[in-house]
Amino acid sequence: MMSEFDFLTQETVRLTENLDDTEFEREFFLSNTDQVSSNIEANSNESEEVFEYPETTGLIFNILWAGNTVSVRGIPVHNIAEGFDRLQVGDTELMRKLRINEDQLDTLFYFECDYFEQAQMIAEQLFLKRFPVEEDLICNISDPGFSWWYIKSESGFRVNFKNHKLKEDGDRIKLGPIGDVVVAAKRLDRIIRHIEEFLPVEKVVINDKYFSLDTTDYSHPIIKELIELFEDGKLSEDAVLLCELGFTEKLYLLELAAIRRFWIGLEEIIDRTKEKIQ
Repeated sequence: MMSEFDFLTQETVRLTENLDDTEFEREFFLSNTDQVSSNIEANSNESEEVFEYPETTGLIFNILWAGNTVSVRGIPVHNIAEGFDRLQVGDTELMRKLRINEDQLDTLFYFECDYFEQAQMIAEQLFLKRFPVEEDLICNISDPGFSWWYIKSESGFRVNFKNHKLKEDGDRIKLGPIGDVVVAAKRLDRIIRHIEEFLPVEKVVINDKYFSLDTTDYSHPIIKELIELFEDGKLSEDAVLLCELGFTEKLYLLELAAIRRFWIGLEEIIDRTKEKIQ
């Protein structure tokens, strides 16, 4: 009898008050509900359109700058729209957590999550911490930085959990501080042992320094899904990678994709803001 798996083998920076780039920001932040979104309508006096926030679980957050570092202040909410409603009527407790006053609602962003615990996980991993804007310029042997780093090869990929120096040739990608190294090594070890039953693995290494995977079938859907997870933060709940996988490991991969997706959006905001203030 064909298994489910065999069957399936065949997603503090305040914005400058000059919104010349509104069209870009609307396209990037507001059209894709899987990305970080910006509250730009509150700062536009020329438009009478009322922006409607999603009635979904997620995060409301603010980005704070201090020199060449940034930190994120925010809150997980069961309903993003209700969270903004509370802020707009002057909820001082929420404003205190976000480090804003009633005149700074237009500096806020939101990010949609699949469920409340996912929003809590992202907040615990990334909020109330300070990150250097140009991390790769200050990393060294004694201080390898906080981000994971990724590079793709002809037969697979490698993820460094700390050190940004990758021996392989190719373009490296900073994944961000998307997980705890100890937890990652443990979870990935179980995941790889499971998918080895279905994916022709040539070589795999998992330790507290890096995770690398090479296969003789680079076109296999599992490899494609893993690459898309790390590069774009996308992983569908009906992905081949998740089939017949234990609940804990499945949840781990979905949350890893979510925090990677959040970090991609956060970097976009930071990069756009750097361009405006330079």
